[in-house]
Amino acid sequence: MVIGGEFFYDDRWNTTNRSVLPKDMLFLNGGKACLIVISRFLINHGINRVLLPSYLCPTIVSTLERCGLHCDYYQVLPDFSIDLEDLDRKAIHHQVVYFINYFGFFHSEYEQTFLKNLQHHGKLLIEDNAQAGFNPHQFGDFVFNSIRKLAPYDGGYLSTTTDLMMHRDQQDNSFNHRLPVIRRYRKLMADYVFRGWGRYEELVDLYNLAETFYETDWIIEGNSQERFYIEQLDWKQIKTKRQENYSYLLEQISGICELKPIFTSLQTDNMPLGLPVYVSGISRDWLFDQLGKNGIGLTIHWNGLLSDPRLNQNAIATNMARTILTLVIDQRLNRTQLDYLAYNLVYLCKSGKRVSSEN
Repeated sequence: MVIGGEFFYDDRWNTTNRSVLPKDMLFLNGGKACLIVISRFLINHGINRVLLPSYLCPTIVSTLERCGLHCDYYQVLPDFSIDLEDLDRKAIHHQVVYFINYFGFFHSEYEQTFLKNLQHHGKLLIEDNAQAGFNPHQFGDFVFNSIRKLAPYDGGYLSTTTDLMMHRDQQDNSFNHRLPVIRRYRKLMADYVFRGWGRYEELVDLYNLAETFYETDWIIEGNSQERFYIEQLDWKQIKTKRQENYSYLLEQISGICELKPIFTSLQTDNMPLGLPVYVSGISRDWLFDQLGKNGIGLTIHWNGLLSDPRLNQNAIATNMARTILTLVIDQRLNRTQLDYLAYNLVYLCKSGKRVSSEN
């Protein structure tokens, strides 16, 4: 049984109708491309600093810095809320504030009101919905998502009232090295999962190559074929399935004291990326590895933070990164697979205690 990992082609979620009507949205190559276009706009308007949350993917920082922006940080707390006093103090010295809707969950109404007040007083807000998909409650001046985190296609939608066409058209690299590789991976992975064809080692090599190209490619324009398939997906049903899986798995792991869910309930109309938990009493890395050996591929958001000198000086952020683990609940999973995941979590958490006591 294969659970999690990179998305593979799965036509169960295709529709004959266009489910996304991207009015006033630019379709670009992905979340990274959206950041590049936003950064170019800021630089062109004399803005060279951005205030970011302390907990984020290092790739975001690398992209902004490569575009010529300097990054400063405000505190995010272990429950992924914003330390508003810290933000208020630091926002005085910045024109741009970046915030993330982590794991597809929106910030509290109070936090949103605070951010909107900054906006009202002239601050530009970058709203990162890379993990949230199509957010019906967005309010940032620049809002973007990343489809590859939610479905087997590459692309990102950028919403803004600002004309960004001239910044989109500045191409740095015209050939997309990643796309043919990840397409081949997605096809072969589907064959492996549904038909038992192929070699797992080849899939790992393809995925690693695609990720290498993701880091090095500097592609802006989105692919029209990818866009077509994205907009034919039944996003309403995908959201419903993710919500159902989240609620079911949350109940299944409720008795595992080593796992502490960060978001203990769904929000109205949100589409969860995964079910993030903090692991305690056993080694998170040991649990991650053991699950992988049992065919369960999970994600650590974001392990790279621990080794990044730009980010790992923040004690709260590093403590979060050392113990967090995102359980998979996406639309590919049925109840049998969720039960298998829950069973392994129960068994391994008990085993992990024994391993810890022996060491």
